[in-house]
Amino acid sequence: MKKASKVAFIAKPLAIGAVLACASAGVQAQTNVTIYGRIDAGINYQSNQTTASGGRGSKWGIDGNEWGTSMFGFKGNEDLGGGLKALFTLESGFDASTGQVNGGSGLWTRRSFVGLSGSSGTLKMGKDLAIQSDPIWAIDPTGQQALSTATLVKERNWPQTNNMVSYESPNFGGFSATVMHGFGEAAGSFTKGTGTTNTNNGSRDGISLAYVQPTYELRAIYDVQRDTNGQFSTLFASSKELTLGGTLTIDKLKLFAGYENLRAPSAATGNPDRANHYWLGANYQITPALTLIGAAYHVNVNAGVGSANLFVVGGNYSLSKRTLLYATVGTVRNGANSDFSVEYGGGGIKGQNQNAFYTGISHSF
Repeated sequence: MKKASKVAFIAKPLAIGAVLACASAGVQAQTNVTIYGRIDAGINYQSNQTTASGGRGSKWGIDGNEWGTSMFGFKGNEDLGGGLKALFTLESGFDASTGQVNGGSGLWTRRSFVGLSGSSGTLKMGKDLAIQSDPIWAIDPTGQQALSTATLVKERNWPQTNNMVSYESPNFGGFSATVMHGFGEAAGSFTKGTGTTNTNNGSRDGISLAYVQPTYELRAIYDVQRDTNGQFSTLFASSKELTLGGTLTIDKLKLFAGYENLRAPSAATGNPDRANHYWLGANYQITPALTLIGAAYHVNVNAGVGSANLFVVGGNYSLSKRTLLYATVGTVRNGANSDFSVEYGGGGIKGQNQNAFYTGISHSF
């Protein structure tokens, strides 16, 4: 083989390799992956709690997730060209005071979805927070702390949705819409010879509408959660939920108002099947770092359960863009037959009032 031929023989695969390396680098440059999270922990006090012996007493402790859920996750997207992107999110919640996961026993307890996003909107499939979770956060004066819109509906407005597919429209001058379906995935969707179906058993559906402008926003969310028999049988679990609300910003003052209606038409006779939940609140930014919070919530439940009120005041102080100090105090005032706990997820006592105070640190990364 001549020397020139040898050089060409060696140079050709090197050139091909260089082209492939450049192409690979170009693909990598179009891919973006972010690691993110939040850690929240603080001192928590709750009065009038049930003791191990069945009595009542106060409780002090170090708890996580009072101000917001501790979480960590990965999210990313790849530019597919023509304005189309592939995307994914993997996110798990945990309790910083114990290190244990919350929201389930799986690896990704909050979100694990993949999708496509483009000029026509965003399509996602997998697991996500329920359709009302993010919108109701936006119209809650406390931002859904442990004392929040979730308290007087026993967390009905803050679940996750497994086996879901969702579509979010593009933003049209501030208006956007999202629809979601969570498959119940019950076996035997049609039973031969009976004419009955159970395609809806355990499934969830919802639609969220939003109109967001610089100084105000309006939101409407409707969702339904069916039990394993496809029925709306439990007011604070398997039911129909309508939420309406909005905010108004006037200089340093932000006002909040909301209404939530729950219905469980298949509830057993004598059990509550309807609830109406209202709230008003405000955030006032005293300085760029310090924000004061005030809110009042009221719920009325039928079937003799009656009403309850929750009153909350607090403050957030930002040490930086990522680190926040917070302090919140609140009280739940139960009617004679209502048993709401002062913090969601706690144990309420029929006809008994409870107080709570928590203060801590939240750091995002």
